[in-house]
Amino acid sequence: MIRVNLLPIKQARRRSQGRVQLLLFAGVVVVEVAILATAFFIINDQLEDQRERVNELRVTVSELEQDAADVERLQQQAQVYQSQLQVLSDLEARRIGPVRMLDEMQAMLSPPRDQEDRVAQLRRDWNVEWDTRRLWIDRFSEDESGFVLDGHAGNADDVAEFLHRMNTAVYFNNVELDYVTRQSRDDQDLVQFHLFGELSYTGFNDDRASADDS
Repeated sequence: MIRVNLLPIKQARRRSQGRVQLLLFAGVVVVEVAILATAFFIINDQLEDQRERVNELRVTVSELEQDAADVERLQQQAQVYQSQLQVLSDLEARRIGPVRMLDEMQAMLSPPRDQEDRVAQLRRDWNVEWDTRRLWIDRFSEDESGFVLDGHAGNADDVAEFLHRMNTAVYFNNVELDYVTRQSRDDQDLVQFHLFGELSYTGFNDDRASADDS
């Protein structure tokens, strides 16, 4: 019987299969390396984009902080200018206020000069038929807290009309009657009265002034 030695063939097949497996493994490694490299470059690009975005946001934040500082500085300057304007306004009011206050006082103690003046007094609900000669002022003084006024009148109704006019005035405010007492002067029965209140040279009764001008 003829015997054939197959051992070299089996060994050759094993070596061939080993080379194929090695090639397959090497191919898998190469593919994985390629995938990992591609993913690395993609992630790296995204990271660079994010870094650029962060830098842009930092620049924007810096600009906004600078703008906020500028706005705050402008607001502080505006407050300074507003304070200066208020001081100038107060000075102007104190310069012309007493003159206007005296003009208003004279108007309260005078009858209507013409029809227009009569209508203006009626708008204030003044009694245009009141005889202003029935009341006169003996003393008027003012200080930082306000003013005091002493005078005489024919009767209490005259004082009531004058008090009403004072409380509808532009430059007088919160006027109150302290007292009214009967008094005889030159054989005449009169009343003596005392008023006090506040003065406004800055015109916080602007609505009254506007009504008079209209």
